[in-house]
Amino acid sequence: MAKPLNPITAARFVGMNNAKTSEGFFADAENGIVEPRIILNADVDLEGRLIKRPGKKLRISLPGAHSLWACVSCMMCVAQGRLYRIAQGSVVDVGGVDGPVSPVSYLEVEGRVYASNPYWKEIFDPATNTVSEWGVTPPPGPMMLSTTGGLSAGTYAVCYTNHIGDEMSGNGPIAMITLSDGGGIQLLNRPAGAVVWMTDANESIFSRVGEADVIVDLPYVEPLPSFLCSPPPFLENLTYAYGRIWGSNGNTVFYSEPFKLGWFKLTSNRFDFEDEVTLIAKVSTGIFVGMKKKTQFLAGTEPSKMAQMEVGAGAVKGSLVYCNNMPYLADIMGTEQKVISDVPVWLSEDGIAAGNTTGRLFNLTKNKLRMGAPDQGASLYRDLNGVIQILTSFKQSGVGPSDNETVAALKAGKVIQSESTRKIQGSHAGFSDSVMIGWHKGAESAGEFTDSLAVVQTRGGVEI
Repeated sequence: MAKPLNPITAARFVGMNNAKTSEGFFADAENGIVEPRIILNADVDLEGRLIKRPGKKLRISLPGAHSLWACVSCMMCVAQGRLYRIAQGSVVDVGGVDGPVSPVSYLEVEGRVYASNPYWKEIFDPATNTVSEWGVTPPPGPMMLSTTGGLSAGTYAVCYTNHIGDEMSGNGPIAMITLSDGGGIQLLNRPAGAVVWMTDANESIFSRVGEADVIVDLPYVEPLPSFLCSPPPFLENLTYAYGRIWGSNGNTVFYSEPFKLGWFKLTSNRFDFEDEVTLIAKVSTGIFVGMKKKTQFLAGTEPSKMAQMEVGAGAVKGSLVYCNNMPYLADIMGTEQKVISDVPVWLSEDGIAAGNTTGRLFNLTKNKLRMGAPDQGASLYRDLNGVIQILTSFKQSGVGPSDNETVAALKAGKVIQSESTRKIQGSHAGFSDSVMIGWHKGAESAGEFTDSLAVVQTRGGVEI
């Protein structure tokens, strides 16, 4: 008959630690503080108790769904080239998503949802379940002839703007015409609804003429506010900060004009970086910009005055989440403000990171989580029965520097017990059929790909 294992006295759990180098089940055996290498299908509450996860339940069947996102007013996702709104357990098809399958970045500003990926961009209105163009396309350049009128002699510059409702485009191409003896200007190709703008003779400031096909004088009423503006390019990593929308395209971060979210000056309103941008995160004093190998902080709220500095490791695209009502983070981040909000948290090369208002990064996993650096991730902030959690999920190709045993356990959904683990006293324990806790050694990876999940909790610190 097999000899029974000695009982394990567990006073409280402090999460898992798959980065530890010593062989052991306890963080503090004398006081019964348990810190196994792997915890599956369970959460640790604020009192250090282990709670079985309730599992998953299929709510909606939508093949090929991705890019799930929610704000106060709506929940969105994409599937098979269509944008869907999810409400009351059902889905509403609100429009097409052009291009190949690619994660969509969303942003809610003043009741409207801005959505974009490298091939498509739109604005969704939750009040009407409709999508519209993000930014108004400028019209063509004017074709002109001279005619009679009251304009003085000189060279004039003329352009058009398009208008959709209350939205105005930037100016289209600028055309020049010289009136040697004065006179007027006849416009041959003004699009329906387009507004004409023109400079005075030999000047550079454009003033509004209006919806006219013949210009005989120049009223000095209103300068052109959208001069040199264009609709946004296709953007990722959308963020709203200081009255502007910020987003990335390749190695460049673009930002809109203040409070004009469809106006982008593509040649000037930009920051260029040496690598692909994977994250844009705001705080009240600046912007974190993550790349694959490093993260930089743009200190300041006025783009022209921002100071740029390197602050940490690379960031995983799609893993950003903003966390609220997490008072214990104040101790970690060194701030006197105890009820902090909108704390940006993301997955970095070094673990789960949080940024503060001084531009510093803080490793919330405290070297307790060993993993690789995936290309793409997703995160969720939630309050689960009073326990604040950050859930981060990612698909990892190969094992790389991550822990082989953790990868195998996550893939298999159970802790693999080898002969070496069976011989280690107190090395494993079972807590129901679907909750596995243990430390083991020597397991092989269970496949090339694995989905990984980390759960972070707060209690006088942050634990994994």
